[in-house]
Amino acid sequence: MKTLKKYTLRLAAAAALIVGFSLPANSQVSLDAYYNVDWQLNIPSNNYADKVSGWGMNFDAGWYLTPDIAIGTFLNYHTNSKYIDRAVVNLSDETAVFTDQQRSLYQLPFGVTALYRIIESDWQPYVAMKLGAEYAYTSSYYNIYKSSENSWGFYMSPEIGVRWYPWANGMGLHAAAYYSFSTNKATVMGSELKNPSNFGFRLGLAF
Repeated sequence: MKTLKKYTLRLAAAAALIVGFSLPANSQVSLDAYYNVDWQLNIPSNNYADKVSGWGMNFDAGWYLTPDIAIGTFLNYHTNSKYIDRAVVNLSDETAVFTDQQRSLYQLPFGVTALYRIIESDWQPYVAMKLGAEYAYTSSYYNIYKSSENSWGFYMSPEIGVRWYPWANGMGLHAAAYYSFSTNKATVMGSELKNPSNFGFRLGLAF
């Protein structure tokens, strides 16, 4: 976990620097594009891996077709986990094991965003809808063994948020709340993951 946290923080810092140096000094409010680099808190509503987690990041880029309407792309990732005490796990009609488990669900959605900016100023509240695909990696560690399954599904996520640009150099702050749903399905160690959904919060930098 410490290693994952270290690389997540390094990735966030590197992405922020790359975007920041690639933009002109007064990129906002030039109002024709937006970029976000966010830390992400995820609250899953599935029984497979339901522990609230801050092990995630979000990346957004978009371009305004009108002063209020934008289209863009997104990518985010998150890992949630759950510990299961020792119990008998039936793997098939003829096979069972007695073990504890450390379950993990890694989600990687990506796709397109449609966004409506409610106010065009230094404060920019907005609503958005994200649609795309999700790759999910579902795993369970038990003793020295691991079982896992990959899956792909359709992804959708409504979002409400705000960007605030208080500084003249164009860098600002971004905050958003979201709900997400995907059609991914997997079965690992006799436990089923079906159509995982999440509530969450994002906080980061806006450009």
